[in-house]
Amino acid sequence: MEISQMMQISVKNEIPVVAFSGNCKVEGIDQLCQKLHEFAVAGHKKFVFDFSCCKLINSPAMGEILEAILLIDRDFEGHVVVCGLDSLKETLFSISGIIPIAQPAPDVIAALGMLADLEE
Repeated sequence: MEISQMMQISVKNEIPVVAFSGNCKVEGIDQLCQKLHEFAVAGHKKFVFDFSCCKLINSPAMGEILEAILLIDRDFEGHVVVCGLDSLKETLFSISGIIPIAQPAPDVIAALGMLADLEE
């Protein structure tokens, strides 16, 4: 049985939180950059990516996540905090170059706190 995947975006403390769940494949997150672009154009420069309910991430999805983080970091001079990483995902994010572009945090509450402390 295949575990379904989902990407949900909610706003907490005026910061968009992108929550990934299930098996993360590019087909389920192909709208990620477009949605982040819309938030950034609307004035959002801080984002949280929550992987606490994400089981696996395949290589094409990693490329999409990296592209989304670079969009926020380089095109909009924003900040992304990734949270909910197990040791395997933390290693994968470090090897792929996502960390240190995006800062790691243990959970959404800590990630929101990190971003609240940043000056825009």
